[in-house]
Amino acid sequence: MNTIRLAYGVGVALAAAVALSGCGEKAQTAYTPKTDTPPYAGPATAFTAPGWTAGDQAAWNTQLQMRTQRQNETVRIGQQPTVQR
Repeated sequence: MNTIRLAYGVGVALAAAVALSGCGEKAQTAYTPKTDTPPYAGPATAFTAPGWTAGDQAAWNTQLQMRTQRQNETVRIGQQPTVQR
């Protein structure tokens, strides 16, 4: 009889601990700074892809399409990436 009460008490304590464990959780918010400049107008750095100049939207779109095509498994098997302009 005592083992049943002990098991019941441990079960209730465990359930209470699990139920109350989320009460002290902090809000998970990410800070994203708001920029007023479009992404293609970013600064040219040492990590800038060749063929792209800062502020050129057409070159930016071409670079994104080329990067997307290089990650395409069908294209990587044997075809060359094609860019639509």
